Amino acid sequence: ATGSSGARELVKEALERYGLSQLSAGQYALCDVIGRFEGPEKQWQTEGLRVLGDHEKPLLIQDLWKPREGFSRRLELRKRAEVEELAAKDVDTTTAGQSRVWGRERVQGAATSPPELP
Repeated sequence: ATGSSGARELVKEALERYGLSQLSAGQYALCDVIGRFEGPEKQWQTEGLRVLGDHEKPLLIQDLWKPREGFSRRLELRKRAEVEELAAKDVDTTTAGQSRVWGRERVQGAATSPPELP
């Protein structure tokens, strides 16, 4: 995989690496996930998730766009049905973490408007 590899290509490579058929690549989605490790056992806590388009360049995105301080980014291979189920439940996986941050700042009276995004 290189910086110019598309998401669909990376899905196929991952399936091959785990001994699964590349023919089932359409059943999987590569997701760009922002989160952090929390607690004494350092459990991963997802703050936001975005399904990558087949032709997006995930490795280039990771290299050029860094998450906010204290957060990490990782790529996750998920079944499309699972991601579609989240969307059907109207779970806001993209901005949920940011909304919590803004809400905390409003409660503390630190900001009258949302902070500038990096």
